[in-house]
Amino acid sequence: MATLREIEPADPQAANALRTLAESSARMGGKLALQSFGKPLRIEWKEDGSEVTDVDRGVERAIVAHIRAARPQDEFIGEETLGFGGRSEAKIAPDQIVWVIDPIDGTRNFVRGAPLFACSVAVLRAGEPIAGAIYDPLRDEMFSAAVANGARLGSRRLNLESFDPPTRSATQRVVAIPSARDAAAPDAVHAIVRDHVVRNLGCTTLHMAYVAAGRFDAALKTTCRLWDIAAGALLIREAGGVCTRLDGSPLFPIDTTRYSGEKLPCLSASRPAHGPLLDLIRGNLPDN
Repeated sequence: MATLREIEPADPQAANALRTLAESSARMGGKLALQSFGKPLRIEWKEDGSEVTDVDRGVERAIVAHIRAARPQDEFIGEETLGFGGRSEAKIAPDQIVWVIDPIDGTRNFVRGAPLFACSVAVLRAGEPIAGAIYDPLRDEMFSAAVANGARLGSRRLNLESFDPPTRSATQRVVAIPSARDAAAPDAVHAIVRDHVVRNLGCTTLHMAYVAAGRFDAALKTTCRLWDIAAGALLIREAGGVCTRLDGSPLFPIDTTRYSGEKLPCLSASRPAHGPLLDLIRGNLPDN
């Protein structure tokens, strides 16, 4: 791997090398988490009421060390090192490569012994995802993508444009939703529940990976942050889907020089599902 060369966002070969490093990092992190799954954990509580464990922090440190060994010039935004409302101590240049890490997405599941969690590693340049990986250690499934290289599950290419779902009926679309209690737009969540088949795995990264794989038609996220969605958004885009903000505007680029944990509500979907769902959501946002 060319560790110190200039990486251009439109350079497919360089982006694919970053994908390879993202895959190895996510796989390592997921396997480390799996070693502690079902065992006693040291649990603390964040300001937002969510759990964090010593394993979350240890996995994130291990991933950062793994990437730094190959790319010492890059910077990092991690869920556990940045936290909510905090600022990274690193000074990130506008065009610098930034690795965005969610060491255990689905910590509440992890803590309770529910087998639904994943490790996500994304690579951003100029605020745009250019490579990323989401690894489910319990099912040994690696979802990954690189700009201009497509998305894949293991060695299988993901292509939503050629995917023919069992039904195209709106009432039978499978949509991942947030909890209406926690959602910034509860009326939109209730509208989706009323008219669609819904799922909530308690793991945003898997929701988005499943959209890219055609397992879900869409995923609505209202309280997610950059580390929850960076890899998944690229997966969906490279698979032929769409990921936007709830007003329909592009989700990226994100100003990584200023990002401090702000929420990034978004809708990810196959192209046939995105437009109708976006109209439904916009019609049920608080300002309407």
